[in-house]
Amino acid sequence: MERSEAEITALLEELAGHGLGGINPDLEALGELVRVERPGPLQFVNLLRYHEIATYPEGHELAGSGISGADAYGRYSMAVMALAGARGATVTLFNQVHQVLIGDIGPWDQVAIMQYPEAGTFIDMIRDPAYRDILVHRDAGLARTAILVSTALLPTR
Repeated sequence: MERSEAEITALLEELAGHGLGGINPDLEALGELVRVERPGPLQFVNLLRYHEIATYPEGHELAGSGISGADAYGRYSMAVMALAGARGATVTLFNQVHQVLIGDIGPWDQVAIMQYPEAGTFIDMIRDPAYRDILVHRDAGLARTAILVSTALLPTR
């Protein structure tokens, strides 16, 4: 979808409301996702590390509940799968990580791959007010993350 620079700027300002950096993309990465027209489908590879105990903000109904970061993220995951699925996205992998065999990264608890028909599908989802409502669970659960946007090199069946 072709966007004017003014539309891109407005969109980036809106998306920055989710937070920038840390467990959220920075403005430069968001800008690239919005500006570059990559042919889909796109696979978003999510490396996930959770807080031992979820860190909900003060005043949230789950603050101080003692639920695990993985359980908090699980609440986010269930809701995001419904939002993504309604837009034609699918979960292609959701696995427990047992070890990092090669590389100076990690540790990670889980890895998930979400496939979106195109970047616009993902952007549409994260603009949805229902998505903003579930971010509290993502933020409470995740200690750190890395998300790689990729496309398949091998033909699909």
